Amino acid sequence: MKLTGSILHVALALAVAATTLVLTSRDARAEDEQGAATTAPAEAADSPAMASNRGFNLGISPALLLPMRRGGPYGGGLSIDGRYGIKTGPLVLAPGAMLAGYAISGRFIGVPMGTFRITAPIGPFAPFVVGGVGYGWISQPSESGVAFLAGGGLVIHLGRVLALGVEATYQTITTTEFQSVALGPIIMFGG
Repeated sequence: MKLTGSILHVALALAVAATTLVLTSRDARAEDEQGAATTAPAEAADSPAMASNRGFNLGISPALLLPMRRGGPYGGGLSIDGRYGIKTGPLVLAPGAMLAGYAISGRFIGVPMGTFRITAPIGPFAPFVVGGVGYGWISQPSESGVAFLAGGGLVIHLGRVLALGVEATYQTITTTEFQSVALGPIIMFGG
């Protein structure tokens, strides 16, 4: 269970880092607003990261599943997720949904779930944390339970057309042996 403790430490570190970034960004924006008043609408001044995370987003992501125990099997899969980002000050809050399918050790794992993502756009950078709860099932033998997801990542927006990043999440299904860390790239076009 040392690995599970390490994952919890990483999740806590991500949460602390995201909070630090948000507070730093909020203080910097407050100083900018005091220093110079503009007549342009706030949305015209949005950075590419802020603009890309607002509104409806739909994505398809490959994932590599890492084993939670020494000598455990690796796996892979694909997820489709949609979310709607709402700008709230320096943050973008995004309720959404995800449908994921993974293959590991000759078994299929299916996970539909509701998700919630908090993004803190800072210039071209968009660090985020994400969590989710849903239903998960495993084939051969058939098992099911409540699925949980927690993690985060970083996206770098290279202008308004291209963004690259990485996401890491811890996923588990209660009443089953399934526990995994999923790593995946993020490639976004448009925005």
